[in-house]
Amino acid sequence: MSHVSLDEIMMCSNLPSLPAVAVRLLELTSDPDVAMSDIAQLVQQDQALAAKVLKTVNSSFYGLSTPCGSIERAMGYLGLNTVKSLVLGFSLVDTTRNVRETGFDLDAHWRRAIIGATGARIVAREVGGVDPEDVFTASLFQDMGMLACFTVMKEEYGAAIKGVAHRLLCKHERDVFGYDHAKVGSELATRWKLPNVIVEAIKYHHDPNACNSENKQIARFVSLGARVCYCMEPEAPASMVRTFDREMREWFGKLAPNTGTVLEEVTETANTLAKMFEQDIGSMPSPAELMSLAQEKGVEHQLILQRQADELKREALVDGLTQIANRKRFDAELTRIYNTFVKEKKDFGVLFFDADKFKSVNDTHGHAAGDIVLKELAKRTNDVVGSDGIVFRYGGEEFAVLVEGQGIDFCTKLAERVRATIADTPFDLRSIDDGPDELPVTASIGVSSTDAGSPTRLSGGEQVVHEADECVYAAKSDGRNNVKVFGRFNQVSIPNSDVLQEASKGGSSKQDAAPGESRPDRVMLVEDDALAAMLVISLMKRRGNIEVNWVKSGTKACTMIEQGELVGDRLPKLILCDFSLPGCDGHEVLRVAKEHQPTRNVPFVMLTGSNDQLMRDETLRRGATRFIHKDEFCADVNRWLNELINTTHSTQKAA
Repeated sequence: MSHVSLDEIMMCSNLPSLPAVAVRLLELTSDPDVAMSDIAQLVQQDQALAAKVLKTVNSSFYGLSTPCGSIERAMGYLGLNTVKSLVLGFSLVDTTRNVRETGFDLDAHWRRAIIGATGARIVAREVGGVDPEDVFTASLFQDMGMLACFTVMKEEYGAAIKGVAHRLLCKHERDVFGYDHAKVGSELATRWKLPNVIVEAIKYHHDPNACNSENKQIARFVSLGARVCYCMEPEAPASMVRTFDREMREWFGKLAPNTGTVLEEVTETANTLAKMFEQDIGSMPSPAELMSLAQEKGVEHQLILQRQADELKREALVDGLTQIANRKRFDAELTRIYNTFVKEKKDFGVLFFDADKFKSVNDTHGHAAGDIVLKELAKRTNDVVGSDGIVFRYGGEEFAVLVEGQGIDFCTKLAERVRATIADTPFDLRSIDDGPDELPVTASIGVSSTDAGSPTRLSGGEQVVHEADECVYAAKSDGRNNVKVFGRFNQVSIPNSDVLQEASKGGSSKQDAAPGESRPDRVMLVEDDALAAMLVISLMKRRGNIEVNWVKSGTKACTMIEQGELVGDRLPKLILCDFSLPGCDGHEVLRVAKEHQPTRNVPFVMLTGSNDQLMRDETLRRGATRFIHKDEFCADVNRWLNELINTTHSTQKAA
């Protein structure tokens, strides 16, 4: 559908025009040296206009203490701008009289203009910095673009804007016509040779922040006047008052007047001005009721926001699937509990576990079955732990329990109860299509606590978590569905691991080579697949003098590097890292390794099951030493280790 263009509107011969007296007044006032008597003489030539101006000047709207009997004296009392604004206002009324007959809602137009001009003038007077009469004039003229649009397009324009709230009108007009009444009004004001301050206020009265000139302040006052009018609309939402108040304070800070006082003064004076302009603006609501409703709704709004904030805060600390505490809360609680331990020597323990062979649940029965298992694991653990600790979904299928105020014996018994509760009753899967009615599930649980070894071994709460996590590997290696406790088992069938070596010895994990023996080459393997890890470790151990530190998540590897755990004798000669890892991927581990000393110079091999050339190129670009397929690495482990570890020796010797 084609519409009248902006150029066509401005070329229309039927556009409203200012009366001759107003045009001449603008010409005179553009001369800074014009005499007051010349302006007074011009206005007094139109006796009806002069009478209206004097009647308004002497009304309560201006509040003169002494009656004023002449236009020249009125300019002396109130200034040239006051008289000019009234002359232009009355001229605008005369210009619009005939529009009423065309079907345009002139009553609504003048209600907005008069209430808006009154409110804008009051705010401008209280804030200061601009002439309130310029604000008053701009407010009266702000919507004359609507008159122009209606004059040219008539029913088409009326139908297009019907039912659209005035505060949304500009956007709607732009969507329909490609321009809005604010643009039309500013073009018309330019044609009428209104001062630029008025032109820009009209142009930006719906979006004053878009004005980048010194007239932005006046545009803001005009916009606030419109807000006052919205507040006075029948059945206006209480949010309008709050919006008016908020914008005043955002724009004018401490200079902003009291909202209730502004609304009250508008109510008292707008009807007076309307009578002077011979317009009926209807009734206005009580300012006290408006403020009371706004405050009531404001309190209600704040309560809603607070509830939403509390819910968001709760959601941020609660796992969405299992509805137990999540990793973020675990980290916060661990920090708090460890700090308490340091200050008060109050022991705490950690239970760490996951479902045995959980990957096969997803692979065989689908992720819906996996979700049921995870939720039931959380529920059963929560039921057992109760008030003795806090249960967390650590990540993926991993769960953790923090037990405050208890040592290793209590935590061991609690872990056994958790294990038995999980294993004793099969999980109900009847809600899953094409699956078994029930599924046996077991868990391998690792336990550690602050009193499980020498307190001097602890550099932070993460150490206890790491110990419990490593014990999980021992439990799985020992047949699964059992509990392994830090310091209470000998290392069996589990690849070399610093923490488990420490557990078997009950002392420091630092390995000292016997006299005449060479120190073993340490390799850090970051791999989440236990079978793949066991294969790689077994092949590497055949080479002899190799010690493997197996880390099963990228997140844990990054934490160890960032917290400086890999220093001295713990510094690996080589880092082997899978790309697809729980937590963060191999690229993130690579980034952290290259950003931190002393791992920056350690050869880093991305060990993957992919032959993706783009991934290979990106990995090498990020600083990896090699990008090797797992099959290729396992086919000739000895060659790769000799090449890569010799690289480390050469680098260290050069350093």
